[in-house]
Amino acid sequence: MTRPTVQDDTVIKVALVTLAALCHCDPAPGAAPVDGAAVVDGPALADAAPEGLQLRPHAVNIVDAEAAREVREYMLGRASVLPAGARAFLAHFEDSYDFLYVFTDGPVEGATAAAKFSVARRPLLQGLGLSRAASDPRYPAGRLRGVVGVVLNAVGNGPTLHETLHYWGMFFDARFGFGRDRDTNFGPHWGLADVAGQLGGFDLGTVRCAAPPDAAPPCAPDPDGLLRMTAATFGPNANGGDARAYAPLELYLMGLLPRAEVPSPITVWEGGHFVSRDPRTGRMLFEVRATRTVTLDAIVALHGERPPAPPEERAFRGAFVAFSEAPMPASRLDALERWAAIFGDDEPSRSLLSFARATGGRATMNTRLGPAR
Repeated sequence: MTRPTVQDDTVIKVALVTLAALCHCDPAPGAAPVDGAAVVDGPALADAAPEGLQLRPHAVNIVDAEAAREVREYMLGRASVLPAGARAFLAHFEDSYDFLYVFTDGPVEGATAAAKFSVARRPLLQGLGLSRAASDPRYPAGRLRGVVGVVLNAVGNGPTLHETLHYWGMFFDARFGFGRDRDTNFGPHWGLADVAGQLGGFDLGTVRCAAPPDAAPPCAPDPDGLLRMTAATFGPNANGGDARAYAPLELYLMGLLPRAEVPSPITVWEGGHFVSRDPRTGRMLFEVRATRTVTLDAIVALHGERPPAPPEERAFRGAFVAFSEAPMPASRLDALERWAAIFGDDEPSRSLLSFARATGGRATMNTRLGPAR
């Protein structure tokens, strides 16, 4: 099965329902917060907002029927980009944002994804596996790099870190074996590989063999020639929501970690098949045709080495905006404000990571909004 082309007009989907425990979320408004801090029911308002806007320091609700319909259609899989939302936002704010996080004003029945990423523009970055630069003319010209559509619901936060990462990956050549199992192509995700990052993959340190019983790999095949192994719960296309830090290989893709600091080789399960999950321990059983190792040297030989990102490629701005046909309830906007403040590292959380914390302090994402007009 071939890997989808994603260099241009990229749309990445995260399944609404994946394997258990893949999303670690903060509580809905009014629930006891995970980190024990009080949820403020009414954050301080920003400066007086223009008509049609409800403004918080880190989030804004814009009443715009066209943009509200567009983001719902996007989450239902009926639209591939969000240009109306981008134009509506930039009509009120300066063109000084790298990533735009566009939210529905509430749950969307029948949504095909919890969140999706589309690229607005991206230069040809060496070392990622890209063959060309991307520039989608449907988006307004300017600074914008990517747009994330998200369903705002009562579950909580995420997968904001995951979707942001799709600007940089995963675009490695399909011959390396990432992003698929025996039956499924997971697209630009790690699949059955020991990356254990935002884009999925298992933790090799948790893997145990059926033969020899409970031994660490390498495992012996059963009489039918298959390897049977268990691993701690993971997803082939996502792990942990906004509670999981970026893995070393993911930081390398972002230009935030040098090649020498990325663990290598990487174990990939070929022809892997999920069999069952132990409801008591959460461990997952897989049947695997074979294991292979992929070295970073081999990746670099094919795609080139990812150069370190310069300072200007480590300090980003992101804007959180919800579109609606009528002013959204204050409680929902307050929840979005807290989400954006945590993501921008302006509000602490024991359970959720800001972008800066997820990168180990190597990059930042300023989510504080500038003046509205």
